[in-house]
Amino acid sequence: MTTPEPKKSKHEVDFPGQREGEAVVLILQKHWFVLAWPFVKAGALITLALLLPSWGKVGFYIFNSGPLAFIYLVWIIFWASYIAYEYLNWYRDRFIITRERIINIDQRGIFTRRVSEIELDRIQDVSHEIAGAFATAIGFGTVIIQSAGSENIELQDVAQPAELQDVIVRLVKDATATPPVTVDELVDFIKDHRK
Repeated sequence: MTTPEPKKSKHEVDFPGQREGEAVVLILQKHWFVLAWPFVKAGALITLALLLPSWGKVGFYIFNSGPLAFIYLVWIIFWASYIAYEYLNWYRDRFIITRERIINIDQRGIFTRRVSEIELDRIQDVSHEIAGAFATAIGFGTVIIQSAGSENIELQDVAQPAELQDVIVRLVKDATATPPVTVDELVDFIKDHRK
């Protein structure tokens, strides 16, 4: 009889491209409010289309004309597909923060994805930006990560960007900190520099 593997904690998540022994600190998505405008817009247009046939004789003209009925159905299907498209893009966008690097998975359509990463020891500056009344009230914004090279990463529309900035800064300090001198290293140093 084989023993079952222990269940992983929420921080012991595997992802494609994960290095051996790489510990995941956080996996984030964009704030839910990013979906609000597409859902409200499409929901209003679908509701309007569903109510349209009940106004006067509009329904009679729509459903008794083949081309108008086709346009009506395409309109509803288009906006329902738009909601699904926006949700899938939001759902598949990910920000993965490990003890070694930060990975930005940017879904740019159904079949297009851009993945960028930056090693923690190459990060030079971390800042955050909150722009707009809704972003300030709800608490989401962008964390900007600048590196020694030309690679910069923006974690856009994340919840609590100030707290996330603090987490990243602490991880960068841990990754770039020099380990303490061991007793053996100190003894060797003294022996080498004795007169």
